[in-house]
Amino acid sequence: MHFDDYSIKKLLQQAESENVFHKAVAGFILPDGSVRTVALNTPENTVFDIASLTKVCPTSTLALSYILEGKLDVDTKVVEFIPELQTNYREDIRIFHLLTHSLDYRVPMKTLRELPPEGILNALYTYQFAKAPGEDFNYGNPASVLLGIILQRLAGADLQQQGRERFFEPLGMTRSGWDPLSRDWNPVPKNEIAPTEFCNFRGREIQGEIHDESAWVLRKLFPVGSAGMFSCVPDLLKFVKMVLNDEPKGILDLVSRNAFAREDAAKFMPAGATAAEGACTALGWELAQSKFMGSHISPRTFGKTGFTGASIVCDPIAGAAVVLLSDFTYPHREPNADRIHAFRACLADAFFGKL
Repeated sequence: MHFDDYSIKKLLQQAESENVFHKAVAGFILPDGSVRTVALNTPENTVFDIASLTKVCPTSTLALSYILEGKLDVDTKVVEFIPELQTNYREDIRIFHLLTHSLDYRVPMKTLRELPPEGILNALYTYQFAKAPGEDFNYGNPASVLLGIILQRLAGADLQQQGRERFFEPLGMTRSGWDPLSRDWNPVPKNEIAPTEFCNFRGREIQGEIHDESAWVLRKLFPVGSAGMFSCVPDLLKFVKMVLNDEPKGILDLVSRNAFAREDAAKFMPAGATAAEGACTALGWELAQSKFMGSHISPRTFGKTGFTGASIVCDPIAGAAVVLLSDFTYPHREPNADRIHAFRACLADAFFGKL
């Protein structure tokens, strides 16, 4: 295909003129395996807070790698790793429910941000569910927080260390990880990190520290699986290319098939589990969501978004992908994600429409 840098740059400039964001970098993996980047008002290797992209890079991808190695199973009970869990249905909650966000936590994590970190964890451990695990699709942070704790206890190392050893260092993702300003390996100068927001909760501009309030509080204990990663587009392109290349072997099938679809239920779902109402999700990733993936999608198109203005959209059939990092929440967040979703879809259409 002919990659049109000019059209992509025009899209970014149009979004800037509409105040969707002021800094952005878009990256693309072409079907031939080559990569391209287009930047707006910032270098292409600018580091951004990737927010909920943390849920897949590295959290769920770590979990899937352990599943493929036989060290973890979708049917594993969460209480086997977190015996402190005292919720109702505690014996029924599986790794599967964490990976597919089919656990009925109806508690916005931001409502817990005034608690100490131990208090936040206790609120999750003692939550009383209105619905049984697997009955409903409910995307949120709690499931990924629990998954991160499980991975930490399984490996005996926190997510920062696991991410480095399994993905970041082997792939050459030199600017990725938690704590970009203070970590003792490849720290990033503050002026190379995009500011995220003027935070009312903390009373200051956030730049180089975790934007998500509850993840910021929990970082006093350990990096959590829901948010807090920092990265740049060139690094994320390496990570996404790894998945598109089916590394580790078998992962592409896990992230690009509906875990609740009847034909795949025997492969993905625990024995006796039921399909969550309205769920269309793979293990760890979202599937076929036109609201941010655009109109050129198949049932196997997978991706993820981040609150700060980040997104990944992958077409495994074409072997192509789009990565976007932006300062959508700067200087202040918007009431909803409608405008950044519209841009994400437009960007995806501009790219995938020409494949």
